[in-house]
Amino acid sequence: MRSTFGGFYVAKSGLDVARSNIETTGNNITNANSIGFTRQRLDTYAVGSYRGTMRYATDASMYIGEGAKISGTSQMRDPYLDVRYRSEAAKLGSTGAQSEVLKDLGYVFDSATETEFDTQFSDFIKQLQALAESPSDPVTENIVKTSATTILQLFRQNATELNTIKNQAKTEFTSGAVRTANLALQSIGELNQAIRSANISGNPALELKDDRNMLIDQLSEYLNIEVTTKEVDVGSGAIVEELSINFVASNGDKFNLVNNDKFRQFEVTEAIDGTFGLVLTESNGALVDSSDFGSIALVDGDITSQIKSGAFSGYLSMLNDKGEFDTPPTTKRGIGYYQEMLDSLANKFADVLNEANSTADNVKPLFESDPPGARITASNIAISQAWANSAGGYITNSKKPISPGVENGDDSSNILYIISQFRAELTFESADGTAIFKGSFQECISNISTTLGLQIKGNKRIHDTNISNIQEVDYLRQSVSGVNLDEEGINLIMYNQSLTAASRFMTTLDEALETIVMRMGIVGR
Repeated sequence: MRSTFGGFYVAKSGLDVARSNIETTGNNITNANSIGFTRQRLDTYAVGSYRGTMRYATDASMYIGEGAKISGTSQMRDPYLDVRYRSEAAKLGSTGAQSEVLKDLGYVFDSATETEFDTQFSDFIKQLQALAESPSDPVTENIVKTSATTILQLFRQNATELNTIKNQAKTEFTSGAVRTANLALQSIGELNQAIRSANISGNPALELKDDRNMLIDQLSEYLNIEVTTKEVDVGSGAIVEELSINFVASNGDKFNLVNNDKFRQFEVTEAIDGTFGLVLTESNGALVDSSDFGSIALVDGDITSQIKSGAFSGYLSMLNDKGEFDTPPTTKRGIGYYQEMLDSLANKFADVLNEANSTADNVKPLFESDPPGARITASNIAISQAWANSAGGYITNSKKPISPGVENGDDSSNILYIISQFRAELTFESADGTAIFKGSFQECISNISTTLGLQIKGNKRIHDTNISNIQEVDYLRQSVSGVNLDEEGINLIMYNQSLTAASRFMTTLDEALETIVMRMGIVGR
């Protein structure tokens, strides 16, 4: 038969398990509102019976379990939901970064801006019409010059605002996104080391794992990552968890970002042409030269072309992509596209009016770049020095040959021709001469605003979908990992009943032992 005191050990194990379950539940309730906290549970297992090989060992019919034991405390997490959440976070990070930049662009090219250009173009035409009525009047020509100056100020103002938006996006990319990701990588490496040390000493370090999971979630907003863990026996019965994080490239190859306590860093580069890149380095600054599987060779550590999702991708697209102005042309339009379109408009405006004002024998530009000699753009367009210094009569009123003895000072045919150019269908080109858009000056401005509006609308639709998707996954993840106070309250009642039952079991054994010791053998005296 079993030992008389065997039942007491079973009862004691029940008390230990019930008490520990109550404490674990209390810890969950206490941290219900703690950011990043993952619901914990007590891991227990049934202790099997033992039958020795001795002559008087327990009979086979007495194979009863020896109670329960606690193997440790673990977190309630679903790895599949973590993978889904981080995948959706990368998509959301991409559209989110683009959304912020596009919103700023919308403040530049909105209906008010379109109206401002229309108003200034209309005023310029109005002043030219007045000049056509009295082409030799220097006062009227000076008013035309003033109206033209206002248009140029509008070009420069919008060019400045676009440049400001690009600088802001650059700052958010370098000092915001990249810096935050680098700090996350470093912190994850340090937490890996701390968790390993805790595991060796027998501590599951669940709170440190919560901190690490929050950092991994944060990192997943910036690029597409893969997280892997494995348990390693370090001897003396100690099991430690080792974690690594990889960046998954577009072809499926990987770049290790974190391996236990080792981590890599990102650096932003800016080329002469104004495009931005991302370089992957070791923690000591050495450039990474290839992917883990060797299918991707990096030039000077540049990993830009491999980033297809996440906030890094969104910022790089906004900073680098020029759509139809790229070589070859693409449909990805960033800040550069709108800068190029505005430059194309300013350049065409200057070229058309300069050519209209010049004659075969006399080049008389109305506009030039400041400083002179460069390609005219929205940021450098200016009134030509010749026109600025002219006291009057600089605008060519007629290109008709002068007949002997006939004055054509009142002929305004060329001024009317200049006016007609505002209604003409013109071809707007890139710096290399590639045709981008056909239409009038006003139609070009309208096209820029419409294109931006459609891009904002399309990005918002995708962004809203990404928000909905990640909220759905987060809800599922919280249903597993989050603390439900109602459920924990039920657990308190259940574990308290278990504690009461185990206590009653102990009392029953005590009463039975008292009967055996104090009363057996005295019956019938």
